[in-house]
Amino acid sequence: MKRVVPLLLASIALTALPAVAQPNDCGALPSSAQKARTCNPQQQCLAQVEGKLKGAALDSARKDCQRLPASGTCYGPDTFNPQADCKEQQGKRK
Repeated sequence: MKRVVPLLLASIALTALPAVAQPNDCGALPSSAQKARTCNPQQQCLAQVEGKLKGAALDSARKDCQRLPASGTCYGPDTFNPQADCKEQQGKRK
């Protein structure tokens, strides 16, 4: 659960960032960002807790994992350079 909140905040920040930056201002974009990928937060949560917990703690953690979505968009660990991608796209337009 501790990893979900930062991931959600990062995803909100990354989706809002292109709307804030002007399309022709590549310098306003970050030079490094994590790539978006499809994922299953519920399954990832279960995989983490099943190897570490036992008994009642495991049952409780499984219930917590069930609250997470079964599919979604996650970010990382792969990164890319939005600034360079923007400059490349601008070069293709000209």
